[in-house]
Amino acid sequence: MSGESARNTLVARLGQMSESAPRWKAGNLTKAALAVAVEQFADKARKGDDIPYLSHLLAVSALVMEHGGTEVQAAGGLLHDVIEDAKIPASELESMLVEHGATEQDATAVVEIVVSTTDGQPGQRRNEASWPLRKRTYIESLRDKPENDPSLLVSLADKVHNAESTVQDVRAGKTATMIYDASHFNAKAPLQKWYYTELADVFRDRLGDDPKAGRLVRRLEAAVDEIFVGVETQAPV
Repeated sequence: MSGESARNTLVARLGQMSESAPRWKAGNLTKAALAVAVEQFADKARKGDDIPYLSHLLAVSALVMEHGGTEVQAAGGLLHDVIEDAKIPASELESMLVEHGATEQDATAVVEIVVSTTDGQPGQRRNEASWPLRKRTYIESLRDKPENDPSLLVSLADKVHNAESTVQDVRAGKTATMIYDASHFNAKAPLQKWYYTELADVFRDRLGDDPKAGRLVRRLEAAVDEIFVGVETQAPV
């Protein structure tokens, strides 16, 4: 193929890509989920930092979109921490989404994802004492889900963004021990290594063979390896 022909072929392909429709277009559900996320998290920062909490929610939703997720899953990514951190009951969250323009069917589907990705039970104290049971329960819930459960991708995206954010601290010179000794963490580095290693194993089993989600699984594995260099794993008793 001549140089001119190659260039013409490339231009044609780029033109086709620009004209191709996305898997889905953001609609009322996305607008409703974003509105609720802003209402509940606009004045909150990430743990131990001054970064707006919305950055995490938007990043998780973006990862879901970029790795094969549906609009419902992307909305779940925006709202995955609402029950856990904003203390909004599931029934109230569903009503809020409908009030902001989501259909009842979509609102129900999103809330099911949010409930599935919530760590712990409503009203459960989130401290060092409850950490082992909460994490074991969360891991077991992931193991029990079928491969097509829509909450799996949302949960994976959440853990990837958390882990890759921690990687940035490691690359800035902190060790896992220094990071997890901070007061806003309920478990030290050896326990955290156990937890993230278990998560990576479960996600590899459930989503590792998926052409798109599998890329996220490998990102999680790489982040875990980088964070916990030299840390001995300690399983909770």
